[in-house]
Amino acid sequence: MLRGVVIAIIIGAAIVGLYYIGVLQLGKKTIEEELPKALDQIQSGLTYDKFVNMVDSQREALVQKMPQKTIGLILEEARKFPTTVSESIQDMASKIGAGSQSIIYSKQGSFVGLNGNDAKGKAIIISVGKVAFLRFQDFEVTNGPDLHVFMTNGGDIATGIDLGKLKGSVGDQNYALNGVDLKTYDTVVIYCKPFHINFAEAKLS
Repeated sequence: MLRGVVIAIIIGAAIVGLYYIGVLQLGKKTIEEELPKALDQIQSGLTYDKFVNMVDSQREALVQKMPQKTIGLILEEARKFPTTVSESIQDMASKIGAGSQSIIYSKQGSFVGLNGNDAKGKAIIISVGKVAFLRFQDFEVTNGPDLHVFMTNGGDIATGIDLGKLKGSVGDQNYALNGVDLKTYDTVVIYCKPFHINFAEAKLS
């Protein structure tokens, strides 16, 4: 009889396990189907890729009428797909024709995540002769739609300088600092342009 009870327990556990696996798979499928449906309600035929690659003015108009739930789904979709990059210091030095000039490390700061996003690594100002550039080293941030790199004064995007799209959410990368006054701009910000969210920052000192 004891053997029969043990077998019954094992069978019961297996059934429960299969049930929860099925529930999890169903939940995952539901989430994957929700985003396309939500985007299509905003604009017929709209997809995640189309939204991310729109010009700012077109996208801003859509965001104005976008429910918070849809914004959350878009952010969650971006989190799933980190992008990688790997640039050396020499990559940038060769672009600016540094030749045999000395490479000087000056200001630096550590990235911290903002608004529920994770970030790590360092932002470093590197000078070669009269030219300076910004380097991210051992860098990683939660991926998001259309993230940009800003040089700011105390984290203020409104008065900051857009250095361009983030090259990758993971990995070392370089950005030219042409005409950037490093005495004024002291904080690097990773900024999500569609939703005006600061994902991460590094205060330079």
